[in-house]
Amino acid sequence: MSDAHHPRVDTNKYFSHKQKAYLINVSKNRDHERYESLSGTIVGRSGNSIALQIPYSTEYASPGKPQKHTFKLTTETMGNGIQVIADLVRIESGNIFHLNVCSNIEMYQRHRVPRIDTTIKLFQIQNKSSLAVYSSEFSSFTEQMKSRGAPPNLTLQEATINLGVGGIRVATETKVIPSQLSLFFIGINDNDTPVCALGELVWEYFEKDMRMCGYRFIQISKVDQERIRGFIHSLWKKQKRAVPQTRVNWELVDRMMYDQALE
Repeated sequence: MSDAHHPRVDTNKYFSHKQKAYLINVSKNRDHERYESLSGTIVGRSGNSIALQIPYSTEYASPGKPQKHTFKLTTETMGNGIQVIADLVRIESGNIFHLNVCSNIEMYQRHRVPRIDTTIKLFQIQNKSSLAVYSSEFSSFTEQMKSRGAPPNLTLQEATINLGVGGIRVATETKVIPSQLSLFFIGINDNDTPVCALGELVWEYFEKDMRMCGYRFIQISKVDQERIRGFIHSLWKKQKRAVPQTRVNWELVDRMMYDQALE
């Protein structure tokens, strides 16, 4: 990428201190069939550099990980989405990712992704494990389900949720303290293998005697993203709701408009 094609980006102009931002893995050696993301808070920016603090430990600092990591960095300003490509330079103590912007800035109009309130079969795993442990479990379960279906000891229970392509809202008892990360098995069809997704807690509030928790999916197969989208659209049709034409959502797709080679 030449400097002529990718001019210097003034990060101070577009990315604010304490602003929420998302990283979507676009590394060349990534699993192209999987959507993988992180979220964090901007804690520093200068010239082409951005520092983003992730709220939990990640596997990117592990010695066994490849050295080169590239992300799509996306955030929102004045109601519009902003995204750039950035290389990970180093990880500082406190889970602070130092990134170097290496592309033009793209702006896009954000669209609401399909969501629905429904009752389905669900199983949730949550503990205080690191992202590396959760990622390993996610990979293990998804590989097993590809060849042998759902584990026989995986018992999904009926639950009332709000489901979208990008995340899920679940209710728990008030005394249950949610973990930052959680693994979900979502039975969107009784005859199909459940969707497996790793989510991060983004908000919580109390409603009557329940704790409502909202999770954003940070690891999920792209096939399962489309399964969720199709499931929601099928329920909309049953409810005689208008089903909109599929739009490209740049927060969910790991590519940039300027460079189709990132697909």
